[in-house]
Amino acid sequence: MPEYGEGVAQSILFRTFTNGRRYAVPRFNFLDEYTQREWARCFATCARANGYSKANTSAYLADVMRHRSNEKRVAMLEIRKRGQRALSDRFGREGGLFDRIRNQPLVPQTFRYDRAIGVELECCRPNGREVALPLWSRESGDGSIRSFPNTQPVEYKILLKRSELELRLHRFCGLISDHRVNTSCGLHVHLDCRGRLESDVRAVAKRMTAWLIALKEFVPESRRNNSDYAALSFSETNRYRAVNFTAFHKYKTLEIRLHSGTVDYTKIIAWIRLVELLFVMTGKPKAGAQGVAALSQLPLTEYERSYWLKRHAQLNPGQYNSTTPNTENE
Repeated sequence: MPEYGEGVAQSILFRTFTNGRRYAVPRFNFLDEYTQREWARCFATCARANGYSKANTSAYLADVMRHRSNEKRVAMLEIRKRGQRALSDRFGREGGLFDRIRNQPLVPQTFRYDRAIGVELECCRPNGREVALPLWSRESGDGSIRSFPNTQPVEYKILLKRSELELRLHRFCGLISDHRVNTSCGLHVHLDCRGRLESDVRAVAKRMTAWLIALKEFVPESRRNNSDYAALSFSETNRYRAVNFTAFHKYKTLEIRLHSGTVDYTKIIAWIRLVELLFVMTGKPKAGAQGVAALSQLPLTEYERSYWLKRHAQLNPGQYNSTTPNTENE
C-alpha cells in the first residue's frame, strides 16, 4: 500500500465500473500504516461480499489505489501551476523583481558575486532581431562600430560569476550566433581586482602589457597596431590601451581590449583563459621573445597550446609559406 500524508477523514465516494459494479473509494488521506492495512482488509471483505472473486480483489484494489494516486498527482500539478502563476505575477510583471534587477548597475554587488568576470562583445545585430537577454547582461549602442547593411551596431555587456563562466558564456553565444563582426568590433574582458591595492594592480597591468606586446601575433593585424582603441603601451590616464588601467578606478577591474570582435564561444573562452593566465604571471617575457617563442614560456595545457599554435598559423600565413630553408633545424 502506498504511504499517504496526514489528513482529515472525508466522505466516501462510490465509483462505478463499466461493468456496473460499485465499490468504495476512500476520500481521505491515510493517517498511518495501520489505517492503510485496515482499509485494505475491509475493502477485500466488501469486495467478496459483493460477488468479486478472490483472484480479482487485488486487481480492483490496485485500480482504486491508482485512482487515488492520479487524484493526488493532479492536485499537486494544480498546486504547482498556482505557484508558478504566483511567481510570474511577483517577478515577471512590470516593476517586479526582474525589472528591478535589470535597472540596477551591472556590478558584482548586484548579484553578490565573490569573484566576477566581465565581457563586452561588440557586433552587428540583424535588423528586427530581438534578443531575450539574461538578467546578468545589458545592451547598448556603440557609435564606433561600422555596421553591415540591414544590421545595427550593438554592444553586449555580460557579468558572470567565475565558477559559472563557461556554461553561461556558451549559452549567451548561442543567443547571438547570427550576429556579425568586422574590424571595427572588439572583445573586451574585465578581470576582477576588488580587494587589491592600486600599486599592485598597476604592476600587474605593466606585466600584462609586456606579455601582450610579445603575443600580438595571436590577434589579427587590425588589432596589433590599433592606437585608436587598444594601443600596445601602458598608460595611467588613457583608457584606449590594450590593458586599460583606468578601469580600476571606475570598476575595480583591469580591462583587456586587444582581441578582435567575435561571437564565437571557442575564441572568447580561449582568450579569457589566456589573459587570466597572464594576470597571475609573476614575471615578464624574456627579452626579444615574440610570437611562438613567447607562447612557449607560458604554462599552457596541451589543448590550449595546440589551439594558439593553430591560431598563429591562421593569422600569420607569411611565416609558414616561406620557401627559405631553416638552417637552424637542419
